[in-house]
Amino acid sequence: METDISGDIPFQINEESPQSQYGKYLDDVCPYYMMYGMTWDEFWFGSLDKLGVYWQKYQFEIEKRNQELWLQGIYVGKAVSVVLDTKRQAKYPEKPYRLTELTEAEKEAEQRRMINEFREALNSRKAAWDARQKQGVDANGC
Repeated sequence: METDISGDIPFQINEESPQSQYGKYLDDVCPYYMMYGMTWDEFWFGSLDKLGVYWQKYQFEIEKRNQELWLQGIYVGKAVSVVLDTKRQAKYPEKPYRLTELTEAEKEAEQRRMINEFREALNSRKAAWDARQKQGVDANGC
């Protein structure tokens, strides 16, 4: 407690002005924004508009990491199912799962591949049918 010049009226000096409280807050949050990827100079001398961009970038990184861990869990689950499968029906993926959409050219190539596979399957079944019919005709003598 301090007194004024006359010594009659006591008054209290608030040593923390609002500006110094704001500075203390910035001191507290600076490490967080540095964790988000902002440099010390950018935080203290750059535009405050960048704070939101760095925070959003960090949120995207968290989401990306979450997706990576989720996908890793799928691969681990597949591996465990292959090991525990006594009938040997479970298969581990031969190639990584695709994370992006197919381009139009890739979609068309995939369609052509599926059509060709279907055509080959039909042709082999037709050939087997024809062979069975020929054997039946030859066996009957007709």
